[in-house]
Amino acid sequence: MTAAPDTAALGRLGLARGAAGARSLWVRAAVAVAALAAMFILLGTAAFAARGALDVIGHESGRQVVATADLYLALSDADTQVATVLLLGRDAPVETGAALREYAALRGDIAEYLLEANRLAGAAQTQRDTVESIMGYYGEYEQLAAEALLLADLADYPAGQVPEDVLAAYRDAADLMQGWILPQAYNLTLENGTIVRESHDDAQDAIGFGLAAVAATGAAALLALGWLQLHLARAFRRLLNPSLLVATAVTALYLFTGLVVLDAERDALDEAKTDGFDTTMALKRAEAISNSLHADQVRTLLDPARASVYEQTFLDKAQQLLYVTGAGNLDDYRNGLGSATDQGLIAAGTGGAADGDAVIASYTALIDADADMRADTGAGAAERLRGVTGALAAYEGDLAHLVGNRLDTFDDAVGEGEDAIADFAFLLPAAMVSLFVLTFSGLAPRLREFR
Repeated sequence: MTAAPDTAALGRLGLARGAAGARSLWVRAAVAVAALAAMFILLGTAAFAARGALDVIGHESGRQVVATADLYLALSDADTQVATVLLLGRDAPVETGAALREYAALRGDIAEYLLEANRLAGAAQTQRDTVESIMGYYGEYEQLAAEALLLADLADYPAGQVPEDVLAAYRDAADLMQGWILPQAYNLTLENGTIVRESHDDAQDAIGFGLAAVAATGAAALLALGWLQLHLARAFRRLLNPSLLVATAVTALYLFTGLVVLDAERDALDEAKTDGFDTTMALKRAEAISNSLHADQVRTLLDPARASVYEQTFLDKAQQLLYVTGAGNLDDYRNGLGSATDQGLIAAGTGGAADGDAVIASYTALIDADADMRADTGAGAAERLRGVTGALAAYEGDLAHLVGNRLDTFDDAVGEGEDAIADFAFLLPAAMVSLFVLTFSGLAPRLREFR
């Protein structure tokens, strides 16, 4: 006699017996599971985007940019050594022998860098074409350089008095290096740098969206589990369902952990890209341009007919390293250098950090030594060159030390990001399975009561 009133009362509470009650319970469970699935899918998607960006920056295009920067430096240095041998002639056998040995070593390094760049290019046809073009032109350069070196050996002339046929052969080689090989090597660096930047930006967008979406779906999952818990409490007069309570606590834990990991990944990506990759590449470019800067010093002594051209290219390259506003010549540049510490590759690479002060100081000393070299026209070519090589060695040593520091920052940031993702990726599938099991294990006893 009381069945109808009991049923009506249950209906007013949103509850029902039999099949209707089971369906109501299944609907609430499905909503909770769907919210949980959405939260984990979004977490996984954002984490996957972060891991992909770290791979690109730390192991693929990022490494290729470093390799191509080394290639640029080696190519420029090879041309510097050839020019040095031709300049010194027979008067400085120690320096000439050292330059020849360095040139031979650089030829091997260049071959390795080209092979590595070709390997890292993978299926990117544009980059492979650029590498193959550099290989072809460098083969031509080696032939021209060998001809100039052979003519110099046969001529056996004093330092600074280079025969015209030797100069003509070297000019062809230098023009090929400066006009074709080095620009292509630089373009190769830019192409891979663009890939790194785009990968970083895409990952940051994905993580930013993931943080908002995970927070929203996580909150929805917690509300859905609470709704299910409330429904069970009202329907079966039990205060709490232990399995659902554990599922709710685990969901809250993973929501918090996921948001923390994604935020940490965002910071790790920024550190790897900005503090590591960007500063490292600025300094690697500074290394290459600095060597090319020295090549212009050697060419100025080697080929007086083109001295004004080499002086202008020297100034242009110096402005890339540390920019001096309004410097129309080398004297203006040297005089204004003390206030120019916030623009240029060296400034970008140091970022105002204290460990960059030594680089700026030794670079300033190099520019002073260059001025002395140009002013001391009464001295021999070998003596004038020695005046700048000592300053160059000190500057390059300071710069190499700073590059090593920035590479360490780069590697540490990539490693920290990968470690965080690896730990989280391992736990994510286990958490998904355990939550689904806990949710349905909490429902199974209640569903049997509707039979």
